[in-house]
Amino acid sequence: MLVWFLLALGAAIANSWSQVVQKWAIFLSRYSKITIAFVSTATAALILFVVSYFIIGVPQIDERFWVAVLVTGILNTLALPMMLKAYELGEFSSVYSMILMTPVFLLIASPIVLGEMPSPIGIFGVLLTVLGLWVITRTNHEHTPVPNFAKGNLLGLAVAFIWSISVNFDKLAAIYSDQFFAPAATMAITAAGCAIYLFATRRALIIKTSYSLAINNNHRFAVPKIFILLLLGALMALGGILHNSALLAGFASYTIAIKRIGVLFGVFWGWLFFKETHILRKALGAAIAIAGVVAILFTN
Repeated sequence: MLVWFLLALGAAIANSWSQVVQKWAIFLSRYSKITIAFVSTATAALILFVVSYFIIGVPQIDERFWVAVLVTGILNTLALPMMLKAYELGEFSSVYSMILMTPVFLLIASPIVLGEMPSPIGIFGVLLTVLGLWVITRTNHEHTPVPNFAKGNLLGLAVAFIWSISVNFDKLAAIYSDQFFAPAATMAITAAGCAIYLFATRRALIIKTSYSLAINNNHRFAVPKIFILLLLGALMALGGILHNSALLAGFASYTIAIKRIGVLFGVFWGWLFFKETHILRKALGAAIAIAGVVAILFTN
């Protein structure tokens, strides 16, 4: 039990750090969002393929795997640049908190897609999650330089919706291969999609932007800016390994519940790295929303 908990908690922390580095990549790397997505996912795919081949071993692959991984790869090709855009426009902790809507969207979709009606506990969980996110985002932020606060949150919601669809195909891809090869292939497809877009529009893979956005004058990296993108890819791979290892060691629903604690870390990182305000109110809202997520996860 202790090993499982540490793995799930590690996945939550790694994912929260991944989101921080996404914000840094947008504001400090001076690379385009598609280039950031390409380099980071290609790096993550390479790491995961190495782990799958040399440590875990290449699994037997069901022919249905390719359809599932192609669908989730395409969806993630849309979601990752969209999330980067959300971080460019909005406030880090508020945008990151929007991922808590993913299980809400899943619960809402169940009656439509599967004909399954949510239980009273599930409905209560949805209400708690929405209430928590309202607590996080209810301020007008008149004292913070975030003019596109609402737009960033809306994009974050759109990403949460896409993930609510892609997670089903993530699971199918893992069933038809294993929990390590599947995310490696998904990352590779996302990287390939970004590469195709870059070649079609710019005839190059590494595109630098003409602007320099500063989130904080105290944060400057004395390393090549490409390092930020490689670090992002490594964190994506680490989060995937920890998450899938936790799934192997314990119940999936418990793992997801622990992983959502990452939003609380995100609130703290927003205060620490990006000088965001209202940390206590945001932490309270995140805790309420996480309680709603837990209620949704355990509704069955």
